Amino acid sequence: MEAAIKNGELGFQVEPGKTKCGKSFLRQRDFDNQLIILTLIVFLLIVFVSGCDKKGPSLPKIKIAILQDQPQEWADAMKSGFTDGLFEQGIEVGTKVEIVSRSAAGDSQGLSAIADSFVQGDYVLIYSIGTQSTAEVFRGTKTKPIIFGAVTDPVRAGFFKADLNHPLGNITGTQGLWPYSAQFDVMRILLPKLKKVGIVYNLDEPNSMVSVKYIRAECRKRNIRLAERTVTAASQIETAVNAVLNERIDLFFIPADNAVLAASRVVIALCHRKKIPVFTGVCEIAGNGALATVGVNYYQLGQINAKQAAEILLNGKQAREIPVVVADKGDICVNLRTAKNLGISIPKEIEERAHKIYQYQ
Repeated sequence: MEAAIKNGELGFQVEPGKTKCGKSFLRQRDFDNQLIILTLIVFLLIVFVSGCDKKGPSLPKIKIAILQDQPQEWADAMKSGFTDGLFEQGIEVGTKVEIVSRSAAGDSQGLSAIADSFVQGDYVLIYSIGTQSTAEVFRGTKTKPIIFGAVTDPVRAGFFKADLNHPLGNITGTQGLWPYSAQFDVMRILLPKLKKVGIVYNLDEPNSMVSVKYIRAECRKRNIRLAERTVTAASQIETAVNAVLNERIDLFFIPADNAVLAASRVVIALCHRKKIPVFTGVCEIAGNGALATVGVNYYQLGQINAKQAAEILLNGKQAREIPVVVADKGDICVNLRTAKNLGISIPKEIEERAHKIYQYQ
């Protein structure tokens, strides 16, 4: 008895005990071979595609070092501006770029050690905040890219020869020179009878000496007497401030001195006990109780430093090829509560010009 078995377009007949091995059978065998080959190809494609979906070993992140002498309001603002600015420039911090930020907590030996580790490490550039941090890094390298933030006088600090167009290493950054004339203008508006100003500064900081030079010049120009005390360690600041207060000053001015700026809360507390207002060039210190400030916007300076970093990271420039940016504007910040406690009226013109007004600090 014959039975017809259809398999697609191929077919063959089978009788009990017999097998026909004609052309139809050969076609069936070819079909089976083709099916096996097709299955193998599909399997290999699946293996290949799944292999492509798997991520290969990730490339190492590039590393940027950030160095500051110690935590301070202005330095912290610069660091925030720098990191935010990197994102704004399209630099993927956290995924493709690793930032290593260290502070020496005011210890000079610690600052030197951290700077050395950054110089010797695998960092594509070092962002040094302030004169002291930059000096330590610059001492260790003239070839690795350095971007400095808010250095008071880069030429006097020894980073440039003669002017800002002649770098002595692979270095650039921002100059944070306070607007001293504008500061004294605001002081006189707030205190029309201002006759005597007191300052304390650290003899070991080059930036302090530059700041004091400008303060002295403004006092001479305006016929204001100046009471000065110097320190060489943070532990001496309280004694020096009290000595200045005993000279019957009308206002205490915190210069661009890292040691005294870092102790601003102590300075303000000592001055307020004797009803003496405090003035400086860092807006955030008005938030700590200073009467007012006219100074550099350090957050914006940090953003400018980020643009300089992008020129290196994205455009392949050397730091020495990038111009130094000089801060030439000052923001007014005032603390209305401090003014009230000291019996000082803040004129409407100052409030209207103020970049930031602290009311409850």
